[in-house]
Amino acid sequence: MREILEVNPIIGAIKNDENLEAVAKSDCDIVFLLNGDILNLKKIIEYLHKYDKKVFVHIDMISGIASNPVIVDYIKREVKLDGIITTKTNIVKRALELNLNVVQRFFFIDSMSLENAIESLRKVKPQAIEIMPGIMPKIVKRINKTYPNIPIICGGLIDEKEEVINILSCGAMAVSTTDKSIW
Repeated sequence: MREILEVNPIIGAIKNDENLEAVAKSDCDIVFLLNGDILNLKKIIEYLHKYDKKVFVHIDMISGIASNPVIVDYIKREVKLDGIITTKTNIVKRALELNLNVVQRFFFIDSMSLENAIESLRKVKPQAIEIMPGIMPKIVKRINKTYPNIPIICGGLIDEKEEVINILSCGAMAVSTTDKSIW
């Protein structure tokens, strides 16, 4: 995961089909798929793979998928994706057991959510974490100091080039954004 992020730190995140073609033709190597359902997931991933994109599916946001860890087994076997994104530690644990790339997403709203994230990272070590909202350099620095071997991706509310530069300079390895002008 680290190697992919070092080559191209901008991740195209899409939350609707309208941006599917744009992200496919973008310079992004990685795509975070934030929409879809169990019926169209395979088709979308196959389309993005034709453009040599690595596709990470946010399984918490895909309609028709339950948060039971067995879904990871199904997705790995049937959908042929490159990795998953989830907020759920039990899903991260199962993905790691199956040697599937996983990005654990954390939302920070207060000091308690930060402590909960640090505790979760003590239990499981995903290939990368995503911090939401991504415009929090102080949090990036703290987590990077505590877990320097886990790549940090920042996402959410990032829509200016200066924000990308600032976040990367604070220790994040990549930025995910739905803003096509940054792709």
